[in-house]
Amino acid sequence: MEERETARREIDLQPLRRILEERYRPRDHQEAQELVVGACQEAQHLYGWVPPQAAQLIAEHLGVTINRVYGLLTFYADFRTEPPGEHFLWLCHGAACYIAGSQKVVDALRTEYRLGEDGTTSDGLLTVHVFDGCLGACDLAPVAQLDHHEYIGQLDANRLRELVEELRACRRVGSNDETIE
Repeated sequence: MEERETARREIDLQPLRRILEERYRPRDHQEAQELVVGACQEAQHLYGWVPPQAAQLIAEHLGVTINRVYGLLTFYADFRTEPPGEHFLWLCHGAACYIAGSQKVVDALRTEYRLGEDGTTSDGLLTVHVFDGCLGACDLAPVAQLDHHEYIGQLDANRLRELVEELRACRRVGSNDETIE
């Protein structure tokens, strides 16, 4: 949790400022409006979320209102306006996954891991977003995507528990490595 609080405070805007100056030069107001989503994607790629300072920088750079930026940030489910946990899990809740039992996984997440309003476990290990669309891996249903790379198929409550324990074990190993250095 402390890392998430630190992430809220310490944001180096220079990398985003450089990207905006290099790639986001609107010729008119209409084009500026169209570039907001791409600029927000750049911020999220850099920071793992779109911090308020980055949203403000995007608004100022493109000459749009901060309300326009937040309107898009809150419209699209992909954007995060809170720092995520150490790991991020997209849980597919599309038709194939729903039929294959994704609701049981969602229920297990809510009851066993008491996710906060932002979908993050109380220890900051995992942020979960239930995706009502489709991750496009229906043959693996129910499926989840971990850290934007790894797909975990035929997911059920037991496999979810195993996954969380694996992530916690990796965290412990990582913290042991830090004490050795």
